Amino acid sequence: MKPVSGQPTILLADSNLELLDRNANLLQELGYFNHLHAENGSEAVAMIKNFRPDLLIISQDLPDVSGLSILSMVRKEEDIDDLRSIVIVYGEELSDRTMTILGRIGVDSVLHYPYDAETFKRHVNGVLNQSPDPNIEEAEELQTKCREQIQSGKLEEALTTCNEILEIDTNAEVYYNMGYIFSMRGNLQEALKNFRKATLINHQHARAFKQMGLIYHQLGRAEEAEKCLGHAAQIHLNQNQDNEAEEILNTVLALRPDTTNVYNSLGIIYRRQGRFEESVKAYKKAILVHPEDENIYFNLARANLELNNPQAAADALKQAIRLNPEFAPARDLLRAIELGLKLKPV
Repeated sequence: MKPVSGQPTILLADSNLELLDRNANLLQELGYFNHLHAENGSEAVAMIKNFRPDLLIISQDLPDVSGLSILSMVRKEEDIDDLRSIVIVYGEELSDRTMTILGRIGVDSVLHYPYDAETFKRHVNGVLNQSPDPNIEEAEELQTKCREQIQSGKLEEALTTCNEILEIDTNAEVYYNMGYIFSMRGNLQEALKNFRKATLINHQHARAFKQMGLIYHQLGRAEEAEKCLGHAAQIHLNQNQDNEAEEILNTVLALRPDTTNVYNSLGIIYRRQGRFEESVKAYKKAILVHPEDENIYFNLARANLELNNPQAAADALKQAIRLNPEFAPARDLLRAIELGLKLKPV
């Protein structure tokens, strides 16, 4: 296939709107401005059939239809089986089986999350220009080798491989792996330095923030530990990865039983999971720490509505409005309760 000329039509498919916007901005920096956005697999399939994009950049973890399933369908469709596709896969690593299937269906390039901006740009340009950088393939092979060495406990060899990768491709995952190796060897300061480099390259690298938090705790730096762990949890929370966020927040509570800053986030997670009684308890604890935060009272009201307790919801909304008389959503919800309207979950 010839290189794509002019302004290609690019489909971005991702349920994480923040990351969707980030990838769109990176494409604009490269000079590509014709984007289509899909937030789930069904939308992506419809856009592929209707617009025939030149390039697909798809998350594997799309709701309802996975990225892998979408690409399999595309390769089987007549008239569009030559679409050039980049797959952006979210997760710590891809299984050998998944990588085999991706190769079998003709995926041009695979990005391992988390990835930095420069790596993303190189992959896009490599596919669109049909002149892939040989360094990319070499770096990916070395990344796989490094992970296998770490899993086998060959830490010295893995560190050597990391340094080989850095000579051709600087990315967050290399520094994360180096941080992990140094932490396993007990060199906490060097581990911290590398985890920090990973977060500077990729500000959404939750695993690196989590590891920094655990190291700060080992060093007796409690406030910094709580800050890093809280940031890691918030990244997971923003990406609707509730189980990962809850695990980290409970780690914070285990390390610092006296802290209560995490309870609003736990309340949000419990409410999303339908654990409404736990959600109410968490919000009440959060209010003890932040009694002037109207948003916590609003969240408490929503959880009480889920428990069919409109009076408690109304009381919480009144507190929210007292703190912020211009809080329109709270005023509207309180008015609906007072009118006895049947409310859907907010």
